[in-house]
Amino acid sequence: MTTLELLEGLNIRRTDGPLNIEIKGLAYDSRLVEKDFIFVAVKGFRVDGHDYIKDALSRGAAAIIMENAIVADAKQHADLNSTSFVEVPESRKTLALISSAFYGHPSKSLSLIGITGTNGKTTTSFITKSIIEAGGSKAGLIGTISCMTGERTEVSVNTTPESLDLQRYLSEMVTNKMEYAVLEVSSHALSLDRVKGCTYKAAAFTNFTQDHLDFHNTMTEYFRVKTRIFDSLAEDGKVVLNMDDPMIRPIAQEIKRDVVTFGIKSNAMIRAENISDNSVVLSGGLSFDVRTPDGGFRVDSKLMGRFNVYNILASIGIAYALGINEDTIKKGVRAAEPVEGRFENLDEGQDFFCIVDYAHTEDALRKLIDEARFMTKGRVITVVGCGGDRDSSKRPLMGFAASELSDLVFITSDNPRTEDPMEIIKNMLKGIKKENYTVQPDRETAIREAVSIAHEGDTVIVAGKGHEDYQEINGERYYFSDKEVLRKVIREHLAGDGE
Repeated sequence: MTTLELLEGLNIRRTDGPLNIEIKGLAYDSRLVEKDFIFVAVKGFRVDGHDYIKDALSRGAAAIIMENAIVADAKQHADLNSTSFVEVPESRKTLALISSAFYGHPSKSLSLIGITGTNGKTTTSFITKSIIEAGGSKAGLIGTISCMTGERTEVSVNTTPESLDLQRYLSEMVTNKMEYAVLEVSSHALSLDRVKGCTYKAAAFTNFTQDHLDFHNTMTEYFRVKTRIFDSLAEDGKVVLNMDDPMIRPIAQEIKRDVVTFGIKSNAMIRAENISDNSVVLSGGLSFDVRTPDGGFRVDSKLMGRFNVYNILASIGIAYALGINEDTIKKGVRAAEPVEGRFENLDEGQDFFCIVDYAHTEDALRKLIDEARFMTKGRVITVVGCGGDRDSSKRPLMGFAASELSDLVFITSDNPRTEDPMEIIKNMLKGIKKENYTVQPDRETAIREAVSIAHEGDTVIVAGKGHEDYQEINGERYYFSDKEVLRKVIREHLAGDGE
């Protein structure tokens, strides 16, 4: 495709230079530019792509797309007979749209399922993929943990990749004859136009609670951004909503689309009844009746935690919206394995539970500890911190929730990023009203101390990082796995008890 063809229908301020050059690739990182590539200069949080236009030109860029008018000295580095400069109002949006065009609008060749919400996106996406595959269809997945395109799996950097990478993944799925793609859609992705150019067959909203106010500033803005997912539905696209969430419920009446609702407390289309509590404790799974407009059936799941009932219901709602039959749904729910770092119980032969979970919002932490309390005969011991360079207003709330709901709490470091870990901890302590906590900034030491005091029947929770295998300190990532550390200290604890 030529630059002109890729830009067709887009909002262009002005162009300078030839637009008929055949484009061989796209890049938003100048280091990845090759001959006859388009380089899109994007303003990032730390780096401005406009500062790297000269570098892109030196590597053979055939076109530069930018927001700022090109400065004269940059043009001096280009052959104006073979290089074009294109000024646009929003380079991020342009990147998304030309990426979709360059890869042949892959989302239109897939049944794309978008899942948004504060919590539950990852688990819902994996259950949904399992249901689809139980029916004999192929499904790719893009989300917080990994990107699966059929031929390969990559570890994810962001919940939703940058638009160029996203469209490349979707294109790979089309090439690999995937029929469905399940996509976790973050509020950042919606706000930053990463998913512009995607068309959804179904879009689900799992729940809405406080998070990311460092980015969105207000809950109103955060919610408004979340609902933008419904702007990109296919003509026959369906909406799937959690009717038990008071913020989400009104959308069912307001949106002019076919809506499938799910819930436990409300009169939703897809409802859970007769939830088996004993299965959570005895077999590490869930079992409940599902009521639908067509009747009902019972599902069994390997997933632990009653909060996972909502994730299963959301997946069933998506399957129902896609016309998947109940036998396939039952088979897919039963086959879905627990997701790494999501209420994951680590068993090294100890006589107490050890749970690793990704919970990093107040709501998720509350649900996590509540569930641990339900299944615990003894004490609940929680290890938790908060990330740096993120919404600081949730830190005292998380400190309060951890202290109020746990018997003992170890306040520690999470991913401090560029912040002082002790300052983050001080923010958390502002919310704590009880004297049941210990401050231990070193995360491994905090985990070790929590395990060392655990007795038979207790539960040790390590919250906040889940599947992540790093700690980010002073802008550097260091290898660190809550799961590996927890397994190691459990074994050490057992060895010590046996001496």
